[in-house]
Amino acid sequence: MNTQAAPATSSKTLRALALLFALALAPCAAASAQTQDAAAQAPARDGIALAPARFELEMEPGSEATVVVNLDYHTARPNAQASRILATLNDWTLNAEGGLEFFKAGTRAASASPWLVYSPGEVLVHPGQTHSIRVTVTVPKDATPGDHLAALVVEQRPDTIKLNKNERQMLLRYRMASLFYIKVPHLTRDGSLVGLKAAATDEGVVVNPTLKNAGNSVVRPVASLSITDAAGKVVAEMPEGETLPVLANSELTLRLEVPQPLPPGQYSVSYKVNFQGHGKATEGVTKLVVGERANTSPAQN
Repeated sequence: MNTQAAPATSSKTLRALALLFALALAPCAAASAQTQDAAAQAPARDGIALAPARFELEMEPGSEATVVVNLDYHTARPNAQASRILATLNDWTLNAEGGLEFFKAGTRAASASPWLVYSPGEVLVHPGQTHSIRVTVTVPKDATPGDHLAALVVEQRPDTIKLNKNERQMLLRYRMASLFYIKVPHLTRDGSLVGLKAAATDEGVVVNPTLKNAGNSVVRPVASLSITDAAGKVVAEMPEGETLPVLANSELTLRLEVPQPLPPGQYSVSYKVNFQGHGKATEGVTKLVVGERANTSPAQN
């Protein structure tokens, strides 16, 4: 999809690649917990939406299931052209800081990519219409218990982008993914809080809880945060909400930013996490010392 800027004397083309992944990392049923994800996924005035953004399929070894991924092309431009979309499979994971990473299909342990077959692999998406991609999942009879992951990635083919050589343009290519969790019984989930750090910054406080999942299936904790001063008064807090998921056999260190600078003093940071029946509810507490801020005013000669 092209966004044209004003003509420039140079004939060079400015290209920007926007990688927009539709990630539903919060549970499908908990709409209130998906506010941040939904905001990231919501289609712009001109854009292509992918739904559902996540599938969690509990399947026995030797079983088969077919699901549908829908592409919806939204645009307000009356002269908008159809866009050719290409679908591929990738493996995926969350790294230790919660960043989403993609890999070549079938190269990761517990990959489900070899189990997926989809059609069509390429489709011409027309404005105002919904187009479907059918995905069939076949679980091998010898599949091991636990979560197996794959992603159906759809992106615009480069050859559908029209360039005007006499104008400087910014080109936006949309790339989205529908994430698959194929869950083979017998599933285990074992969440725990294994670390908690806090540090003061000029902008506020950064808190880093580390969560661990020793099970073979994802856990989706809910957590809250509060900071109290030496007198026990709450000076900052975050209400209970869902964290990023903690994948099977992994650790996740979150970065929570409290945008509220605190005056010098000693504080207590409390992080309460509930693994929703898949681990002991825990409250972690750590001390925070806020010192005097350096004087950044210019030195006088």
